[in-house]
Amino acid sequence: MIQGKKWVSVTTVAALLITAGCSSNSNGNNAGGTSTSETKVPPAATTQEKKTTSTIKLFIPDLAKAVPSGDLSQDPTAKFMMEKSGVNLNISFLPNANYVDQLKLKFAANEFPDVFMGFGLTQVDGALDNGLILPLNDLIEKHGPNLKKNIPQFAWDAVTINGQIMGIPEPSNTPSSRLLFVRKDWMDKVGISKVPATSIELLDMFRKFRDGDANGNGKKDEIAFTMREKFSWTGDSIWGMWGISPYEGIEYNGEIVPGFVHPNFKKGLEFMQTMHKEGLLDSEFLVNSSSIWKQKIASGLAGSWGFTPQGGYEYQKVVQDGLPGKPVDVITIPTPRGTGYEGPIGSVNFPVNKTYLVMKSSKDPVAVVKYFDWLFSEEGQIFSELGVKGINYGEENGAYFYKEASEQEKKTEWRALFKMHAHNDKAFNAKYTGIQRDKMQAAINISNKEGLTSLTMGMPAVGQNLINLYYEFHEPAARIIVEGAPIEATWDKFVKDWRARGGQELINEMTKWVKENKKK
Repeated sequence: MIQGKKWVSVTTVAALLITAGCSSNSNGNNAGGTSTSETKVPPAATTQEKKTTSTIKLFIPDLAKAVPSGDLSQDPTAKFMMEKSGVNLNISFLPNANYVDQLKLKFAANEFPDVFMGFGLTQVDGALDNGLILPLNDLIEKHGPNLKKNIPQFAWDAVTINGQIMGIPEPSNTPSSRLLFVRKDWMDKVGISKVPATSIELLDMFRKFRDGDANGNGKKDEIAFTMREKFSWTGDSIWGMWGISPYEGIEYNGEIVPGFVHPNFKKGLEFMQTMHKEGLLDSEFLVNSSSIWKQKIASGLAGSWGFTPQGGYEYQKVVQDGLPGKPVDVITIPTPRGTGYEGPIGSVNFPVNKTYLVMKSSKDPVAVVKYFDWLFSEEGQIFSELGVKGINYGEENGAYFYKEASEQEKKTEWRALFKMHAHNDKAFNAKYTGIQRDKMQAAINISNKEGLTSLTMGMPAVGQNLINLYYEFHEPAARIIVEGAPIEATWDKFVKDWRARGGQELINEMTKWVKENKKK
């Protein structure tokens, strides 16, 4: 990735994997220790079918969960997967906490799988940069009908370099990465019947939250909009009204620049300056830790905030649990359109979650593609999301009934590594019901209708000296918003000085990379 901020954001799935808690398990299961757990089918074939079935070797993280060990064909989940796909698997589960480091060590020792899991195309393992990854265009064309049918173009674009498909992506179910969350019950309380569609209407809603005792406690303590410290992504939707994601690559005057260099960034600064001046912005937005920020939401002080679409129901529950017995309705809304702007709006699109990369050294890349093609079939989708019938879910009259507790009880949580599709209605409806399903679906729908393209998505990391340049805008932005410094003069001077301090070098690298790697 181009820089540290994006690195954290793009690897949302990676963060979930790496931060998962480690625990020890009995019954021979590895749960995220320091050793590699390798599971494989028995080397001796006992039937003609096994003699002709291909075996592929995979490197994947263990998710810090219990994983199969020993004879993989004796594990009911793995056995089902191999029988249905027609491909035998030799899986090395690498420790979750240092998965990328383990990949690097194995590659340095010339120990290569047929395919391994990554987070995008590059995660500092060096495989792509060193020419070890196999382009898949022809293989997918010949052996991947389900891949072609079920992977949208935006996901293919994310794993394509100069026309070559360099990985098999899991398309994101929620590509636009941040949404605005709003207390609909506050809107009702202050007489707002229509979701704000413009930046002016959003500002008006915030003012009514401030003045209308929206939380009903008789105090003037409402926080119309809250965000986390250090200009975190929880405020991205403000700049998104003018088509800007602060840290992502965008074209301007023939160059590829970080969003905060683009003139439209000043529109967001102006909006936030007004919010702060009028008491609509959390006065502690520069220092709110994640826990303090969340507590303000849970205690009923905040009327709006930014978060990931995956939290479409989560924050309904957070607020409801914090305000037991009170009517609560948290909704996600489309990003309002900024005044005077007609381009795309929303937050940066993260088009893929995880990606599987096939090595040039693979002995049977056709089998790899056929295996993943099965995962994208209807049968493969139901399996990867719901599990094995009779173990993780039941079926009655064509409807599925998911047994969530079975995942931990039967030690099948590792199956999530093989969920590759974006969305399956039957699986979604089996896992979620009622208000949870409705709010999650609403967030998914919004996320798929808006969003911003980062031109530098997939760019390898630059040097630390250039990464640090990404955070230098925080200080002048704070002066503008909090102290009321003049926007045009302050920002234009900052950008000029920033370019001279090394920013131009960063821009040159970004521009060069896009020209060399994003050819149509």
